[in-house]
Amino acid sequence: MKSRLAIASFVLAAFFGVFASAQTQFRDIPAGHWARQAVEFAVQCGLIEGFPDGTFRGNQNLTRYQAALIFFRLYQTNRLENARPECRLAVERGAQEVGPELEQLRQRFAALEKTSQDQAGKLAELEAEVKRAIETSQRAAALEQRLAALEQQVQRLSQAPQPAQPAQPAGPTPAELQARIAALEQQVQRLSQAPAAPTAPQDAVALERRIATLEEQIRNRPDTARVAALEEQVRSLSNQVTTLQGQVTELRQQAQQPAPAPQPQPQPQPQPEVRPVAPVMPAAPPARNLYFGAGAALGIIPQPAGGIFDTNNLAVTGMVGVRNVFLGFGLRAGLDYNLGTQALGIEAYLTRHFGSGLLSPYVGVGARFLPALANPIYGTAAVGLDLNLFGPLGLFVEGNPRFEQGGNFGLGARAGLKFNF
Repeated sequence: MKSRLAIASFVLAAFFGVFASAQTQFRDIPAGHWARQAVEFAVQCGLIEGFPDGTFRGNQNLTRYQAALIFFRLYQTNRLENARPECRLAVERGAQEVGPELEQLRQRFAALEKTSQDQAGKLAELEAEVKRAIETSQRAAALEQRLAALEQQVQRLSQAPQPAQPAQPAGPTPAELQARIAALEQQVQRLSQAPAAPTAPQDAVALERRIATLEEQIRNRPDTARVAALEEQVRSLSNQVTTLQGQVTELRQQAQQPAPAPQPQPQPQPQPEVRPVAPVMPAAPPARNLYFGAGAALGIIPQPAGGIFDTNNLAVTGMVGVRNVFLGFGLRAGLDYNLGTQALGIEAYLTRHFGSGLLSPYVGVGARFLPALANPIYGTAAVGLDLNLFGPLGLFVEGNPRFEQGGNFGLGARAGLKFNF
């Protein structure tokens, strides 16, 4: 079990894309090691990590939890959406073996996300508390200033000389002023006894430090850099898909254009002495409507990390079809068997052949069914050419663009023998 998980985990790096430009150094991986590039790519993608002492320890078996963590990180990066169906099948088989551990990792990740949200809520509460403390401190300072001004006014009134005649009541008496001052002192005392008012500046400094610490933790989270890298990769892949879709559209338009009609050749002028002899035209080859084909198939886009002729990229293919069923359109059914992943694919096409001579182009649209996948059905097409060189026996070569769910584009090719009846 552990050896199979270890092999599947290291092979994941060969299923996707081009290696990152940065190089990862491990003390226990020599420069010419056969798995160095795969290890570097897996580490750069965040699928696996080394040990704190700077070693990789590639000869140790993976535990089920370590394997589950590799598959969990792979699902988080969304790299499976751009992989070929055969590659996704291999990954899904490996993930099924560590399903319980993978579910535990998903639960831990959800708990971490909830903790991050709780911290954001606490941060907002702290900011509101700081704001309230600052406002309370400002109100207390304003009341203290007013109290100081009133005390100065009372002092000036108490030091003024008493008039000989009874003074007219032109303003508040000292007793009234003392009562107002006492009321203001009581109000200031109540404000000073409010929660967090006396230590508002100290609490504000502490809260500012806690806020700065939380903001630093959020900025230093590894998910931030990974999300930015994934967004850049998604934008790059979207541009590539747009370019490839434009090329496919041009190929379809070229395939649907009718062949130019042959220009009439000028007839030679008859000479009075010699009569022209009509050329003997060779007999047209007999029309053959039914055909069988057998050959090999391989994937081209996305480019396989192990090479186009890697075992996981090769399949044995067979087909049977009828060229003309109704109004020039025919039907074709096929079967593929992948030599590496042992995946079986079934496909059906609506075809149109142009001519039956030495070179006979054809196009087709249809669907492909791969039972082992979670989404087994996706669209496919065929653009090919028959070479009828040996009577009923001929050759064929064709390209197979495919369109999967989510707008993913792929391209494969086939070639082999065809028997016409």
